[in-house]
Amino acid sequence: MTTNIVKADEKNLKQFINFPYELYKDEPLWIGEVKMDVKHMLTEYPFWDHADKQLFLAYQDGRVAGRIAAVINRVHNEKWNEKCGMFGFFDCIDDEEVSSALFAAAKNWLKQRGMEFIRGPFNPSINHICGLLTEDFSNEPFIMMPYNFPYYEKLVKAAGFEKVKDLLAFERNKYDKFSTRFEKIIQRASRGQNNIVMRPLDVKNLEREAMIVRDIYNAAWAQNWGSLPVSEDEMAELAKQLKMVVNKKLTCVAEVDGVPAGFYICLPNLNRVLKILKGSLWNPVRIARALLAWRKIRDTRLVMLGVIPEYRKRGLDLLLIKHIVEGGVAAGYDMSEMSWLLEDNLNIINVVKECGGREMKRRYRIFQSTL
Repeated sequence: MTTNIVKADEKNLKQFINFPYELYKDEPLWIGEVKMDVKHMLTEYPFWDHADKQLFLAYQDGRVAGRIAAVINRVHNEKWNEKCGMFGFFDCIDDEEVSSALFAAAKNWLKQRGMEFIRGPFNPSINHICGLLTEDFSNEPFIMMPYNFPYYEKLVKAAGFEKVKDLLAFERNKYDKFSTRFEKIIQRASRGQNNIVMRPLDVKNLEREAMIVRDIYNAAWAQNWGSLPVSEDEMAELAKQLKMVVNKKLTCVAEVDGVPAGFYICLPNLNRVLKILKGSLWNPVRIARALLAWRKIRDTRLVMLGVIPEYRKRGLDLLLIKHIVEGGVAAGYDMSEMSWLLEDNLNIINVVKECGGREMKRRYRIFQSTL
């Protein structure tokens, strides 16, 4: 069948958003976000103050067969001195003609605007949902982690992409133990640390707290591969979202001599809720079932962790990880996914292993192609 590529705009944005729900309707492990949240991300999110995008839809025989977004993130290119375009929100039927046409449209749009290569998937950046699942398709994803059909990797490679980086996931349950070495390091790091205060986020003043987290995060992640600073507007938007879902018992700000120096945020695995909602907040029966499921959530995901570089040698990062583990168990949670970690960030990988974390089979891959 002939494949037609069209630019998605206000008229067919609904089709762009709805397509994954149709594509994965018979896949029980796929879990979609709330559709109105996706619309907000694509249209009103502060990220677009410093980024440009073009959405594309592929049609076969009058029906949507695929979608993709081409993105130019000006902050990324300025920070890393690159002419890099991104792709994201990629979903497609198992048809190389369709996927090739989608990638060609995204590549041409980026090339016309001076980009030299394309990298992804990012929905829409490295600070959001990113990576293509390439190993272990037998389990549901955790909150804010992707899931896709196994054939996606074949389609991406057929369009000329190659691996540039893998993102790893680790898990730890409440019965796992700290290694002897970890315990000894923690004992040394704790000596003379009476000036360290570990406190939960003040959820009643989350907007103010969000800016503290932002400052630490931007400093802690500044040198990591592909990292992007979070703007004040983006963090304020995140604070609004967290206010509805965060459990303060799963958060921490570490202050050294009264100065915020590290933090972490774990989230209950709200995919247990999203699976029931099926993208909509307008079904009262589903909402009632989702609220019941929310109360039964016993797994979490560590989504953010950061320590200002000058405090790492003092063992603050290790103290935070110990605090995460003990705090999650005390709050009644049985296990946590720690994701994602860059495959070559060996320092943090070793720390996670020493605290009882086990690498999961799941791998999330970032691909790249020249233009």
